[in-house]
Amino acid sequence: MFEERPSPIIASAASARKLPRLALLALLILFIIPGLLSRDFWSSHEISIFAVALTMINGSGVDWMLPNIDGVAYYTSGPLTAWVAAIFAKLFGWLFGIDSAARLSVLAWFAMGTASVWYGTWYLARRDEAQPVALAFGGQADPRDYGRVVADAALLLFIATFGLFVPIREMVADAALLAVTAGFFFSLAWTFTRPLGGPLLTGVMVSTAILVSDLFSGCVLLLIALIIHARFHAYETPFIMRATSIVVSAAALFFIWPVLAVGIAIETVDAWFAAWWNAQLALFSGISLSAINNAVKNCLWFLWPLWPFVLFSLYAFRKQLDRTHIKLPLWISAGLAFFGLTGNISGDHYLMILTPTLSVLAAFGLLSSHRSRASMLDWFSATVFTLALATLWAYYIAWNLGWPPKMAKSVINLAPGIEPTVHGLLFVLCFVTLLAWLTLVLWRMNRKQVVAWKGPWLAAAGVTALSLTCVYLFGPAIDNARSYAPIAQAASLAYESESREGDCLSTHTLDPAKRVLFNFYGLSLSSNAQCRFNLERVQNNQDEMIAYHFEILGLYNRPRDRETFALLKNN
Repeated sequence: MFEERPSPIIASAASARKLPRLALLALLILFIIPGLLSRDFWSSHEISIFAVALTMINGSGVDWMLPNIDGVAYYTSGPLTAWVAAIFAKLFGWLFGIDSAARLSVLAWFAMGTASVWYGTWYLARRDEAQPVALAFGGQADPRDYGRVVADAALLLFIATFGLFVPIREMVADAALLAVTAGFFFSLAWTFTRPLGGPLLTGVMVSTAILVSDLFSGCVLLLIALIIHARFHAYETPFIMRATSIVVSAAALFFIWPVLAVGIAIETVDAWFAAWWNAQLALFSGISLSAINNAVKNCLWFLWPLWPFVLFSLYAFRKQLDRTHIKLPLWISAGLAFFGLTGNISGDHYLMILTPTLSVLAAFGLLSSHRSRASMLDWFSATVFTLALATLWAYYIAWNLGWPPKMAKSVINLAPGIEPTVHGLLFVLCFVTLLAWLTLVLWRMNRKQVVAWKGPWLAAAGVTALSLTCVYLFGPAIDNARSYAPIAQAASLAYESESREGDCLSTHTLDPAKRVLFNFYGLSLSSNAQCRFNLERVQNNQDEMIAYHFEILGLYNRPRDRETFALLKNN
């Protein structure tokens, strides 16, 4: 009787050859740095976190414990994302400016997320049951090398995921929660070798999910952790001990926040947390049909290149799904997918939190697939990213030369009034990036490499080259299209030209985050409701504004954005 094949993976020592650590570290740095410095804010969520952090920096301990935006309580996400941003702004604001320094907090979450994916995969891949087939005449990869190459593949696939291209660089709660979800996976994998420390770390991740995002996210992670600990027999210590450690450590860390809040803001803490509790309960209302529809429509491109190799993994291990290295990331992914349907979250948020564990499954799928299938990632990456880089350079040249006119007009429509500029150092950097990418593609085409990390490396390098080129060639155009700074500057000039001594500028319709942001950009908005000038977000037509005896001094909006702001003068 033939025994069942111990593993669908065949990995020789040559295929598990080490990826140079300096090369991997350099790739990670080049991947994340573009878009962190010298840019404005890209989304309303990023503006809100910055507004909360700025209020903390300029406020007192009450503002740190009870997050608010210019006095208006903020419950959309937990305080930890803003705490980290405010700390970075205080430490490095003198060097980079407050806004850029606050955005550097993304580096902390990125480091946490990538390290968690790598080490969590490494611990799983080194287990005896995860080892590849022993070759008849020897030469298979040893456990340490095999664990390292699987971990490298998982990390490279993680940063190469299309859907994370922009969100992972933003100073938002979702990016922080992504890192926490990866840390949650690591804690469960670490528990196999650290039966005491692992559950404590799991509890820390559960409470951290609440502090960076919301109560719903923490409850989902807690429920998944308890189910896994109850059903996985590979854990050594008794379940009750592990479950108690998770719950106690989660509660202990979380309650530090309200206890400190009581000590600092005892007069207002009850009302703030009562409103926070109601906001958290509202998140348990279930995902909307529009969010589900959005997730279904976007999942194929958002989760590329993960999902093909996840399917390969599930097929290859179809008779061995109870193996811990497959079972753990699979159960976490399934738990997040199932319980995520019970929360009022967006479709992109739903897909984002799946990427860490899907990256692990994809890495095992990559190594279990036939070499011709694994090479599909190489050729796809070489083709798609080469065409994408060529397109970016073509539009950049058209923007500078004005020809071809249609291509030039497309960039001008995106950034009207912005003159094309050529920053010498950045231009050289982008050109060197293009040459390096073409060299890497030609090297791959002319050499048949057996190393398992070659495909993920090419995909991650392509995403990195694309981000460098896009941000540094089109930085001014992107900022003009996404930033509120030009609006604030134009409104400020118009107000100063019309105002007299003693006049003030107020607003009734701007949300608190944009009020703080416009003040930061130099447009001083007063809290006096009787000001002669107003800056308002236009929701009605101009005739209605005129009917209310306002003179329109200016209308401002971002290119291709329906949101319009009006500078009004009271007649």
